[in-house]
Amino acid sequence: MNYRVISGAVLVGAVSLAIVQAAPQADPSAGQGVFSQKCASCHTVTPDLAHGLLGPNLVGVVGRTAGTMSGWDFSAALKESKVTWTEENLNKWLTDSTAFAPGTQMELKVPSRIEREDVIAYLKTFKTK
Repeated sequence: MNYRVISGAVLVGAVSLAIVQAAPQADPSAGQGVFSQKCASCHTVTPDLAHGLLGPNLVGVVGRTAGTMSGWDFSAALKESKVTWTEENLNKWLTDSTAFAPGTQMELKVPSRIEREDVIAYLKTFKTK
């Protein structure tokens, strides 16, 4: 048996485990703060599904098709996108909304990956009934 190969495999496994454990977990509580700072002036997350002043209610946004929330007049860019708001797509949207959906009415850039992940974790806590 080649002990160098085994030792190398054990080392790679240990390093991989350490990286996974060190990777930050998205924090819905921190996401609430980010939402309050960057999103709440336009959007709501109220159980009655009332819309915000400049944007739709985001309850149940994760898993929903873009541009389909009733009672809101979405841009043609979102209506025609047929995008489902997965975590990955929300991350892309929050990174640069106009690059993600050219022609959208909303211009947003959240440069921090951690803030994006946290706000997505926060939005995941709101589900429609």
